[in-house]
Amino acid sequence: MLGILCNNGYSITQDPKTASIIIVNTCAVKQITEDKIFKKLQKMKNHSKPIIITGCLPKINRQRITDSHLDHCSLLDPASIDKIYDMANKCLQERVQNIIFSKQPPNKPSLPRRRLNKYIEILQISEGCQGKCSYCCTRFARGRLHCFPPKTILKQIQKAIAENIVEIQLTAQDTASYNYRGYNLSDLLRDISAVKGDFKVRIGMMNPDTVLKFLDEIIDAYENEKIYKYLHIPIQSGSNRILKLMKRRNTVDDFLSIMNIFRSHFPTISIATDIIVGFPSETQKDFEETLNLIKMMRPDVINISKYAPRPGTEASKMKQLDSRIVASRSRILSKHVGHIIKDKHMKMLGSYEEINPIERTSRGTLFGRTHNYKKAFIDDVVPIGKKIRVKIIEAHQRRLDCKVLDPEVLQNP
Repeated sequence: MLGILCNNGYSITQDPKTASIIIVNTCAVKQITEDKIFKKLQKMKNHSKPIIITGCLPKINRQRITDSHLDHCSLLDPASIDKIYDMANKCLQERVQNIIFSKQPPNKPSLPRRRLNKYIEILQISEGCQGKCSYCCTRFARGRLHCFPPKTILKQIQKAIAENIVEIQLTAQDTASYNYRGYNLSDLLRDISAVKGDFKVRIGMMNPDTVLKFLDEIIDAYENEKIYKYLHIPIQSGSNRILKLMKRRNTVDDFLSIMNIFRSHFPTISIATDIIVGFPSETQKDFEETLNLIKMMRPDVINISKYAPRPGTEASKMKQLDSRIVASRSRILSKHVGHIIKDKHMKMLGSYEEINPIERTSRGTLFGRTHNYKKAFIDDVVPIGKKIRVKIIEAHQRRLDCKVLDPEVLQNP
C-alpha cells in the first residue's frame, strides 16, 4: 500500500499530526492484538482527519468497529490493497465512510512496494488457505486459497536481487499449499534457487498436512544452500483429542514424522512451532501431552498463544476454560520453553557462520541470520549488507553474540 501511494505522489509520515490521511493497518488473529488496535483507534475517535482501517479487522470484526462508534472510519479489506490510492482520494474529497471489499485479491507480487528494510524482500506467494480450523478467524478475512503466478513471483525476485536484496521472505497463510496449476512450492523453490545472486530464502509457515503431500520434494528443495535451514510448522497441541476439536488435519505422529525426517537430512535445522494453550475442554492430561511433546521435540522457536474466542468461529461457541487456568498453563509452558531455547543456542557456541548484517536494533547493534535463521549480533563496526565471517562467542535465550573474523572488513567498514 505504501508503494502504491508513493508511486502516486503521496509521501509517508509516522506522525499523525502532519498526515492528511491516517492509515491503520490491522491484524485481528488474536483477541489481545485486536484489543490493542481498538485502544489505538479510540484515541483517534475525535480526529478531524480521514482514517482508513485496512488489514484483517474490517472483515473479522466489523461489528465491533460499528459498536465503537468508528463509523467515520473507511474500511479496506486485504483483497483490496491495490485500491488504496482510490480510497485515499475518496476520503480527502468527501468526509464520509467509504467501504471497499473485493472477492479476489490482486496479483500482489506484481504490485509496487516500499521496503521497510532495503536488504529484505517480503514476498507473498498466496492468499488464504484450505483449512477450516475451528479457532481461526483469519480465513474470514483472507478467504480460500488463491495462488499468485510463479512468473510474477520470479520476476519480482530477480528485480529485488538486482537491487541488492540479500534475504527473501516467502509468506502465505500456508506456504506448503502453494500450487499454481500443478506448479507447487518445491517447483517454485527450485526456480528461485536458480536465480543468480548472493541471497538466502526464508520459507514461511507450513501446515503439517500440506507438507506431508510433498514432503520428499520439499526436502530436496531445502538441500540448496540458498534456502535457510529453518522450518516453521505449527502443531498447536500435543493432544490428538484437542487437534481433532481444533479441526486440524494432522495428528501428533504426523508432526513428529516431519520433524524427524527434516532433522535426519539437516541436523542443525531450526524448527519453529506454534502452541495454543487453553483451548475449550483442554484437560490437565491434554496440557501435559503438549508439555511432553515440547520436551521431546525441543523446538528452537515456540510461539505460545493463550486461547481466546474469535468472532464467528466454531470454537467460540464451545464452553471456555477459566482464564486463570489458561494463564497458569501458559506460564508453565513458557518456563520450559525458555530453558529449551537457551540450551539450543548454547550448542552453537564456538561455531563459525557466514552472515549478512541486514538490520539494526534499537541499541544500534547490527544483526544478521545464521544458516539456520538464528539472530547473530555483531558489536564490531561492519558494513551493513555485506557478507562476513563470524564466530559465535556468547549464547542467550533470544540471540547469539558474534566476533567478526574478517580483519579487512574491520579495517574498512
